[in-house]
Amino acid sequence: MSGLPTGPARAWHAARMFRGRRRKREHELGQQDSFRTARRFMHDDVTALGDQLAELQSGTAEADLGHEGRDHWQQAIEHYDKAKHLLATSTTAEEIIGVEQVVADARWHRAAVLALRDGELVTQRRAPCFFDAHHGPSITDVAWTPPAGPPQRTVAVCAADARRLADGEAPATRLVRVADRYMPWHEIGGLAGLLRHAQELRKAASPNTGRHSDLTSHPSFNGAEGLGGGDNDSVRTAGG
Repeated sequence: MSGLPTGPARAWHAARMFRGRRRKREHELGQQDSFRTARRFMHDDVTALGDQLAELQSGTAEADLGHEGRDHWQQAIEHYDKAKHLLATSTTAEEIIGVEQVVADARWHRAAVLALRDGELVTQRRAPCFFDAHHGPSITDVAWTPPAGPPQRTVAVCAADARRLADGEAPATRLVRVADRYMPWHEIGGLAGLLRHAQELRKAASPNTGRHSDLTSHPSFNGAEGLGGGDNDSVRTAGG
């Protein structure tokens, strides 16, 4: 019958359909991988926050924090509980990225409790410590030269890392496992940056992969450079 695809045409259409299915499957697998990576990474952060709050509760049990201190403590606990809930109910990597800010807010309230306990002023909200967000909010900006050499740059750091750098010591840098290597926290660019690296690695491993979820458009992504990551994220600390 006229109008029916010829042998070569049928083969071309079949190959096109196969490529479409493969791209769709690769996209779905990429989304699943991003979700598992994000959930594992943020679970580590929320768990660390819980440990810090438990330690703080023990260390302030006998302290008179006053109304302001008690309010900050309550806010820290509420943000921690919110982070746990959001993490437990999230179904996409994009949703888990939003948990980062909730954890950061809890860390700031925790830092405020520590300051009031020690008779110090509560500092304004600042970016997390450049070398490890687990350190809490930064308190000052310092000049720092990367181990690989210049250029020197100004970074926001916590009190402990500021003292280390002033004494000529290395900062306590968080190292995050990305694929088969560990990378400094500040080179990753937060959770969105980590997922971006994972996407790049998957794309490099599968050049025919189709479109990916654009996680890099999330406000928390700062364009950090790095290599791709996978499921097996873990954390180490260097220099402290």
